[in-house]
Amino acid sequence: MNKRPAQEPQGSAFKKHKDSHQKDHHRREPQLQQKPKADHHTQDRAKKEIDYETGVHQLPPSAGIKADVSAYTPFTVAKNLPPLPEITDPTLVESPFRHKSFVGYDRSSTKSDVTYERLEFLGDAYLELFASRLIYHHFPALQAGAQSQVRELLVKNETLSEYARLYGFPNKVKVADMETMLRDAKDRGNKGLNKILGDVFEAYIAAIVLSDPENGFARAEAWLTALWAPKLVEAAASQKYSAPSLTLESDDKADPRTMYSPTAKADLQKRIQAYDAKLVYAPYKPSVELKGDLLGQNKHFIAVYLTGYGYEKMLLGKGEGKNKVEAGNWAAIEAMHGESKTIVDECEEELSVMKERKKQEREAREMAAAGGK
Repeated sequence: MNKRPAQEPQGSAFKKHKDSHQKDHHRREPQLQQKPKADHHTQDRAKKEIDYETGVHQLPPSAGIKADVSAYTPFTVAKNLPPLPEITDPTLVESPFRHKSFVGYDRSSTKSDVTYERLEFLGDAYLELFASRLIYHHFPALQAGAQSQVRELLVKNETLSEYARLYGFPNKVKVADMETMLRDAKDRGNKGLNKILGDVFEAYIAAIVLSDPENGFARAEAWLTALWAPKLVEAAASQKYSAPSLTLESDDKADPRTMYSPTAKADLQKRIQAYDAKLVYAPYKPSVELKGDLLGQNKHFIAVYLTGYGYEKMLLGKGEGKNKVEAGNWAAIEAMHGESKTIVDECEEELSVMKERKKQEREAREMAAAGGK
């Protein structure tokens, strides 16, 4: 088979994944941390952002009656950052920010010694429950797979660390050696730092609920609903589940290149990878560390190349993401639905023909062997 020349799709417009964190960072409470100086780009962006109050009002009404266990309570939301719920139990006020090294590894655990590692275990469960209830009741038409994708947007460490920074949590964390902790987190990359802040945020959720057995669940749920509302509204618009009703119903006319799939790489591999053909995912430019409100996060740039079917390192697609896996999935999505779609379809058909031919040859050999006995 003649080698086809390596080439990039002409006129390729690799759609960038919208960063779910690109909103609401400028609306910080002054007492938490100093605002960065606003430039004209920040001001232009602010005009397009969804504030928390508007986000809550734009959420679809709940389609069902919630369980009796601490159902939603009426609440109002300011346009700026929703007020941080108070931890009413004095013995738990500092617990969400206390690392185990601060109380000592050998001390027996008492209520006053509770650390954020311990609270995070419970807070993580509450977080998943709150997100699931919000999506299940307000977006009943959303399919199960899409529900999980939207929930991941709400509960992933990047989202939680973003909120932790907005409320000034990094300045409240208490460890025996903060310098060493930050250095270790930096050695593990931004993922390590985001994990710490995400754990602290989840611990704070648990402390809210534990400190107020009667109303803590509802208070925490109302607070998180306000925080999540702009992200949900933006997801409904940018990912085109539906518009403008914001019911997040699946839209067959939506551009598949805007719909994230965590199995995209596996799907592409299943379609075209053979023993004599391979897919290679590699950075097409260095990752960058984000600044300002997104400090502690990275953006990765991954491309997928095909060698086989007469191609040599053929560029199929590019993607961007907060980690290499996400960027790789976006690259695979672009490969299957972008400028290289025809190439992928042709390779898939060729692979199908090859598999069928081998199947027939194998059956013929088996029949011949059986006839010779």
